[in-house]
Amino acid sequence: MNSPMQSVDAKRAETKRPRFGERLFNNAALGTWHVENVRKTLADFEWLRARGVAFRPFLEIGAGHVQRSLALTNALGADGAATDISHDALRDTPFMLRLLQYERAPLVICCDAHHLPFLPNTFQFAFAYQTLHHFANPAPVIGECYRVLGSGGHFFFDEEPMDSWLRRRLRGRRLLSHPPTRVQRVAACMRVEKLFWDDGASERRSGITEARFDLSSWREALQPFTLLDLQVNRYARIHTNLHASAFTTQLAGLIGGNVKGLCAKRDGEPISKNFQERLMCVDCTSASFARNDSGLRCLHCQRAYPIHDGVLRMLPRDLENQLYAT
Repeated sequence: MNSPMQSVDAKRAETKRPRFGERLFNNAALGTWHVENVRKTLADFEWLRARGVAFRPFLEIGAGHVQRSLALTNALGADGAATDISHDALRDTPFMLRLLQYERAPLVICCDAHHLPFLPNTFQFAFAYQTLHHFANPAPVIGECYRVLGSGGHFFFDEEPMDSWLRRRLRGRRLLSHPPTRVQRVAACMRVEKLFWDDGASERRSGITEARFDLSSWREALQPFTLLDLQVNRYARIHTNLHASAFTTQLAGLIGGNVKGLCAKRDGEPISKNFQERLMCVDCTSASFARNDSGLRCLHCQRAYPIHDGVLRMLPRDLENQLYAT
């Protein structure tokens, strides 16, 4: 895989995702959508728990408005960190608490998934929904999740794409904004409409990366982990371990679709400390901080990390200046 790293412009576009605030309560459809996301997430977590996955402490990347981390914190009693590069999206945490009628919030950090501000072997569980395809190359981000997981930890992801030659041929250059063709109308009735149009065009127009990864890309990105289960296509439910010669792997690569995966880290060290004591300076990698209500200060390089509206921001200095300089 030779895909480039995510550009600063794409990261900047991610920071401009809208904040909802009071609209969560004034817009019934918006609130219902987030409640449904939580319901689905909790069903996934019950499936994971039945597989022996431990959730404490957890890390979410691409947390957005934090609804899934809130569910894990309150419904399942886990502690952890919700991270996203959009400070404004993370500021919705108190509004989401009210909407979901929860009481406890995780540690909320604005950071870059390419530079997670934690020491190795910090978390037992890392997860992401609808996140990896917003990077041109998923391997560095998955590699960071691998780094911060401890021995026996698990990485779970869902609602990601697996592209294929067949899908590219069927999709062509059709956009959702175009008048639907007869084929698209039939596909919508069969709930397979995404086969027949480019549903990521609007995000790309705003500058957000909207990538699709084929079978070989997924195989390379997940290589550090022991793959426990990969399900491709929510309707066909093809389970594969990505072995090149397996029939199910070849079928998954041909059909493509939504990808859901559970992976395990077998090496590394056991988790031994409170995850909040394992925060790491993303400039000098020190883990020694002076803490107060306004943020953190690295005792090694003196870098200050501010807290605004309950969100701790820990970006590399250059990226902080490029994305959030006032």
